[in-house]
Amino acid sequence: MEDSLHFEIPVQPRVRPVRRARAPQRAAERPELLTAEPINLYHWAAVALVTALMCVVMACAAGTPALARAASVTSVVFASLGSVLVLGAMLRGMRLRRSEHRTPLKTRTP
Repeated sequence: MEDSLHFEIPVQPRVRPVRRARAPQRAAERPELLTAEPINLYHWAAVALVTALMCVVMACAAGTPALARAASVTSVVFASLGSVLVLGAMLRGMRLRRSEHRTPLKTRTP
């Protein structure tokens, strides 16, 4: 029984790693800066609308009227931002479709 309570475990001293001077990062090491991807407005609209929904839940669960009011205002802000992003994505899609269907002026027959 006494052997099970024996806790003399050898511990190695901790050695600090050698610090190296930081070299400045080049653009080649960060490819995310080189690729230009179009912004997916529907994705960010969904993020804003889900955040607005979370703020509504927080407003319902808030313990004080001030917290409920703040969460409600935040919810309205994110909901309006999400709605504007959805509207912008719809308008951009309509503009792209319209420009694809439009024929150049020189190819029209009289």
